[in-house]
Amino acid sequence: MKILFYELNEVPWRLVDHYIKQHPKSNLADLLNHSLQLTTVTKDSGELHPWSTWPTVHRGVYNDTHDIRFLNQEIKTSYLPYWRILAQENINVGVFGSLQSWPIPKDENYAFYVPDTFAPDSQTYPKYLSLFQAFNLAQTARDGGSTPKKVPLSLNLLKDLVELTARGITFRSLMTVGNQLLREKLNPLVKARRSIFQSPLAFDFFYQLIQRTRPHFATFFSNHAAGMMHRYWKYTFPEDFGYTLKGKEDELKRDHLTQAMNITDYQIGKLKKFADDYGYVLMIGSSMGQEAIDRGDYVGELRLEEFDKFYKTLGYKKPIKNNLAMQPDFAFSFNKKEDLKDFKACVSELKTVDKKSLFTLKESGLTLNCNLQSSPELVLSGVVMYEGKRIPFRDLGIIIEVRDQGTAYHCPEGIWIVYSKGLKKDQSRTRVESIKVAPTILKMFGIKSPDYMIPAEKTVVDRVRG
Repeated sequence: MKILFYELNEVPWRLVDHYIKQHPKSNLADLLNHSLQLTTVTKDSGELHPWSTWPTVHRGVYNDTHDIRFLNQEIKTSYLPYWRILAQENINVGVFGSLQSWPIPKDENYAFYVPDTFAPDSQTYPKYLSLFQAFNLAQTARDGGSTPKKVPLSLNLLKDLVELTARGITFRSLMTVGNQLLREKLNPLVKARRSIFQSPLAFDFFYQLIQRTRPHFATFFSNHAAGMMHRYWKYTFPEDFGYTLKGKEDELKRDHLTQAMNITDYQIGKLKKFADDYGYVLMIGSSMGQEAIDRGDYVGELRLEEFDKFYKTLGYKKPIKNNLAMQPDFAFSFNKKEDLKDFKACVSELKTVDKKSLFTLKESGLTLNCNLQSSPELVLSGVVMYEGKRIPFRDLGIIIEVRDQGTAYHCPEGIWIVYSKGLKKDQSRTRVESIKVAPTILKMFGIKSPDYMIPAEKTVVDRVRG
């Protein structure tokens, strides 16, 4: 058995069907004509986030059990992701970008291992990929899940790009990125799709790795469509809002999501051919999906931008590390529990004028996740209360950011596509719990699932085995 798992973050069936309707001769349309199609449903508790729902898929238990709740928290759970179970059974495994995959496991053999784009360091296996990972992490830090910043041109940047090209980035991807940067100069609105171009660069390395190592199981995670859905769902599905597209700017915003799905389609085409040539099963899945959301009037949102100002105003002077996270989350780590306790006490004192907490807090080991709460009333007030005093946003290093308003958000239903050469099409899209993915993959390799997992999805196992 050989499996490739393309982790297509947050994509629902509605977007897949829309894209195929618009592109009936696409690679995705062709793939679905020979695929088993299922609908995953997550029952994770609380607000759904990919950094929690993907560990649910990987571990075969929900978040109330694995307790992975935010990026860069200390993960001490005994529930292993399926790639570690496979590796411990001497299955040749490759991991590329799967969420919460840092750090690289010790004493386990992998064909390759590149942690996610929020990892606290750039360690990879093989080591030569660390340059790409450092570049990737820097771009994540620069964007922060928000408005892309200007990329400063420097000799070091040019040197890195030359070296990355020599190590695996294709001329096609360079031309794609170059075209994006040129279009940004001609029309600044195009900058909104900057984040989708991390995926083609990462995929170049992944594809090179699977060609060279031919692992029995490999994952590739891509987040490039999720951000475009959050911001531009309204322009792809205006009927959800009783809206009619108006002019070229709206058409451009609709095209953001189309361009993201074009990247998906190209990558799926490459993986399908690889699967056909070398006898792989290709799985495409999302740990949840997105659907329309009406957020009401939009006046902007808060963003913590200058951390030195933030610490100074709070009077916090002890060691602290600001790890990568996704706006509006901020992830801090500490050397000692006492330091975390002191910082948490300071942050807990930040209130809105009507005495609501400015942050919701989650703690794990020596890490603290701070989720910045924003509302039209708070944004318009311009101030935060701290120890009984009114503090302007600027004194806390907080800015008001105005960008395209979110028009889609997370929903429990995702996709699970299973393809292999010669497989008969099945469009039933039966609803299955997302925790069935892990035991199903293990069973396909003939490995007994841990007792805490529910049984494998029999339809997938039987159909693939023929």
